[in-house]
Amino acid sequence: MKNSFLIKQILILGSICVITFICFNYTQYNQFTNWDDDFYVTNDPYIKEFTPHNLKVIFTEDITKNNYHPLCMLSLAINYHFSKLDPRAYYLTNIGIHIANVILVFFLLLALCRRMKLDENSCLFITSFAALWFGIHPMRVESVSWIAERKDVLYAFFYFAAILAYLRYISSNKWTWYVATFLLFVASCLSKPMAVVLPLSLLCIDFLLDRPLKRKLLTEKILFFAGSLLCGGAAIYTQHHTGAIASFSTLTLAQRVMYPSYAFVMYVSKLFNPTYLSTFYPYPIYYNTGYLPAIFYLAPFITLAILIVPVYLCYKIYKPYFRIVGFGIGYFFVNVVFVLQFLSVGAAIMSDRYTYVAYFSLFFLLAYLWNAVRKRVPSSQIAITILLLAMSGGLAYGCYQRTFVWHDAESLLSDAIEKYPVKKDPDRPHDKNNTGIAALSYKWRGNLYFDSGKYDKALDDYNVFVLLQRDDAKVYDKMGLIYAYKKDYKKALDIFSQSLAVQNNVYKTYTDRSLVYAMMGDTLNALKDYVVAYQLGGNKAEQALSEGSFNDIQKQLYVPALLQYNMLLKINTNNPFYYFYRGVAYYQLGYIEPAIADWEIAVKFNVADTKKSASNNLSVAYDNIGKDSLALYYVNMAIATGNNVKPDFVESIRKKAEAQSKKTR
Repeated sequence: MKNSFLIKQILILGSICVITFICFNYTQYNQFTNWDDDFYVTNDPYIKEFTPHNLKVIFTEDITKNNYHPLCMLSLAINYHFSKLDPRAYYLTNIGIHIANVILVFFLLLALCRRMKLDENSCLFITSFAALWFGIHPMRVESVSWIAERKDVLYAFFYFAAILAYLRYISSNKWTWYVATFLLFVASCLSKPMAVVLPLSLLCIDFLLDRPLKRKLLTEKILFFAGSLLCGGAAIYTQHHTGAIASFSTLTLAQRVMYPSYAFVMYVSKLFNPTYLSTFYPYPIYYNTGYLPAIFYLAPFITLAILIVPVYLCYKIYKPYFRIVGFGIGYFFVNVVFVLQFLSVGAAIMSDRYTYVAYFSLFFLLAYLWNAVRKRVPSSQIAITILLLAMSGGLAYGCYQRTFVWHDAESLLSDAIEKYPVKKDPDRPHDKNNTGIAALSYKWRGNLYFDSGKYDKALDDYNVFVLLQRDDAKVYDKMGLIYAYKKDYKKALDIFSQSLAVQNNVYKTYTDRSLVYAMMGDTLNALKDYVVAYQLGGNKAEQALSEGSFNDIQKQLYVPALLQYNMLLKINTNNPFYYFYRGVAYYQLGYIEPAIADWEIAVKFNVADTKKSASNNLSVAYDNIGKDSLALYYVNMAIATGNNVKPDFVESIRKKAEAQSKKTR
C-alpha cells in the first residue's frame, strides 16, 4: 500500500514538473533586458570573476543599489562563470529553481495534509492540484522569466525549505531541525529581504495545525523576529538611501488606504482571473473631475470583507473550516502586507512577482475546499476533477503565452504601454480595465530605442513622456542629443535649456550641449559649457565625453567624433586613445595626413593596445600614399606587437619597399 502511494506521488510530481517546464519552455530563448538585468548581470563587474575582492563586495555591499541580496548575486556569478553572457543559461537556472520550488511545495503540502490527518486520496488530490497551480499560474511568469528576479525564486526555495524544516522540528522536537529552520531563514533573507515575514508564516502554520498557545510557541520565534528586524531595517535603510521610498507626504492618508487596498483586491482577483497582466502597473490618475475610478474607493471595504467575512462565518457556522480558511487568508496577507505600498516604494502600485510565495496558501485553500465538495458529494468527483483539469489547462496556456511578453526589453515595455497607454480623451484617459498611464514605460522604451540608435522611435516615446509633465532632465538631455544627430542644432539647444531648467547641475547636459556648440562651429560656447561640465563632474565629465566620442566612432558618426576628440585633447594631451580615435575619424573623413600624425603620436606612447592598432593603421595609411619604406616599418611593428596581419599584404609591402629601394640607389 505504501509503495503504491509512493509510486503515485512520483508519477504525479514528475508530471507536474514536466508540465511546468513546458509552460516556461520559451523562456530559455529570452534575451537580457534593460530592466535591471544590466545592473544584475551585463554591467556588473563583481559577478564576472571569483576573486576575494569581488566576493567581499558581493557579501558586504549593495551592488545593485536597490537591496542587499548576496546569495542572489552569488548565484548569478556562478552562472557567469560557466556561461558568460549567454542568457539561456540564466533563464534555464531560473526555470530549474522554480521547478525545485514546485517539488518543495508538493512535499510541504503533503506534510501539512498528513499533519491534518487527511486520508491518502485527499492528500494526493489537494497536493497535486495546489502544487500544479503553483507551478503554472500566469502570475509566476514575472518571477521566472526575468533574470533580475532570480532573487524571487531563490528566496522562495529557502523559504519553503525552512517551513518544511519547521514541520520536522515541531514533529520531532529536535533542536537540529530548529537550527536548520533558522539557517534556511537566513539564507532566504540573504536572497531577498521579503523573507522577513517567515516568522509570521510560521505562526500561521501553528494556527493551522492547532498548536497549543503556550509560551514556547512564542519564545521559539524570538530569534526569527530578531533576524527579521535586522534584515527588514537594513532593507528600508537601503531603499530610503537610494531614493526608492517616496516621501511620506507624497501620498495623502486616504491614498495610503486606497492604494494598498486596491493592490490587495487585485492580487486576489488575479488569482481567479489572471488576465490583463502587465509588466508595470502604474499609480492611478484622476479624472478631470478630481476623482479616481470607483474601484479605489470600494477597495478598502472589499479588502476588509475578504479578510474578515470568510473567517468570521467559518468561526460561527462552519467550525471545521475555520483553521484552514484562517490559514489561507492569514498566510497570504502576511506575505503581501509589506509590499502593499503603505510605504510607497518604487513607481508601481503592484507587481505580479509579489504573489510568488503568497499564493501558496490560497492554492492550498482552494484545493482543500474542492476536495471537501467532492468528499461531500461523491458523485461529483469525476466532474470536479475534469473541471479542475480544464481550469489548469487554461492556466497553463496563459502561463505559456505570458512568457513571450518577457522575450526582450522592447516586448516587455510595449506590454505595459499596450495595457496602460495615453488616451486621447482627457476626461477618461483610461478604459474600464485601466487605472493609469505607463508613463515610465514610455521613458524606459525610449531609452532602449535611444541606445539602439532608433532615434525617431525614441523621440516619439520621449515626447509622450514629457507631454505627461514628467520633468526629467536626463530625458530632455537625450532628446537634445537626438535633435543634434538630426542636425537640428537650434532645437537641440532649446531642449538642453529645458533640461537645465529642470536641473542645472547635471554635468552630462553641459557636456552634450558643448558638443552641439562644437558642431555649430561655436568653439567659444562649446569650451564654456565644457568648463562648467568639468567643474561639476571632474573626471566624470571627461569620461562622459570620451564615451560619447567612442560611441560616435562605433556608429560611424565621424564628424561629431572628430569635434569631441579635439575638445578632449584640449584638456588632456596624455591619453593615447584620444589620438588614436581622432586619427580614425580623420582617416574616415579622407584626411590622411592628420590621421597619420595622430597615429604616430599614439605609437610613441608605447601603450600596448594603441601601439598595436596604430602601427597597423599606419602601415595601411603609408601604403595608400605610396611611402612604402614607412609602410614596411610599421607593418613590421604591427607584427611584433601581435597583430595578425595578412601575409599577402605584408608580402605586397615588402615588394614595393624593395622596388622603391632599388630606384633610390
